[in-house]
Amino acid sequence: MQFIDTHIHLQDFKADCAPAVWNNPEARKFVLVAAEKADFAKIAALLRQYPDKTAGAFGIHPWYCREKLPAEELRDYLKAFPQALVGEIGVDELRGPVCPEQHELFSAQLKIAAEFGRPVIVHAAKAFPALVQHQDELEKVRFVHHGFVKNRELLKFIIGCGGYIGLGALFLKQEKAAEMWAMMPGDKVLFETDAPFRVDEMRYNDLVQENLRRLAEIAGEEPKALARRLIGNAEAFLHGVRLPNEV
Repeated sequence: MQFIDTHIHLQDFKADCAPAVWNNPEARKFVLVAAEKADFAKIAALLRQYPDKTAGAFGIHPWYCREKLPAEELRDYLKAFPQALVGEIGVDELRGPVCPEQHELFSAQLKIAAEFGRPVIVHAAKAFPALVQHQDELEKVRFVHHGFVKNRELLKFIIGCGGYIGLGALFLKQEKAAEMWAMMPGDKVLFETDAPFRVDEMRYNDLVQENLRRLAEIAGEEPKALARRLIGNAEAFLHGVRLPNEV
C-alpha cells in the first residue's frame, strides 16, 4: 500500500537503514521533522537530495525550550523551502511540568507559522491543559496534533480548532482505539510513524504496512481504500486543498 508518512525523523536514521526507506516504492512522501536547531541543516540537505519525495518541518521541540529560538534562521529556512512546515513544536509534561519558556517558545513559533501561512506539527504529550492556553493561536494555523493516543477531551479540542489528528504506533496499541476512531472526522486523520523512535528503523518498510493494516482493522475499512484516503488527507494538510487525483 502506498503511503505518506507525515512525521518521521529520517535525519536520525542509521546510515545503513536509510537507503531501503528512501527507495521504498510504496512511499509517496516523507515529512522530515526537526526537534532542535541542529536538525535544520540535516533536513535541508535531505530536502535538496530528494525534492520529489520529501517535505520538511523546521521547529524547536519543547524539550529544547531553554535554547534561544533562532527566529531569523527559522524564517530563512521557511523562505528557502516554500513547502516547509513548522514543527515539531508545542508543550510537554513527560519530563516535568510545563514551564513558561515552553509557552513562550510555542507562541513565538506559532506566530511565525501564521506569518508564513505554513502548516504546523504540534507536540503536546500529557500537556492538554497547557495546550488549551494556545487555542486562539492554534485556530489561526492549519495544524496536526502529532502522536494522538486516547484523550477524549483532547480529541474534541483538536476537532473544535479544525486540527488534524496524527495516528501512529501508540494509537494502534490502545484498547479503545476503535471507539476513538469513530469520533474522528474521516478527512482529518493523518498516518505517521515517528520513526526511528516509535517504529524500528531496521524494519520500517514492513512495519509501515503492518500499521496501515492494523489501522484499517480498527476503522473497519478495506486497507487499500483507507490508505488512499490517508494520502488524500495528507496532501490536503500539506497543501491546504485536496488534490483532484486523491480520493
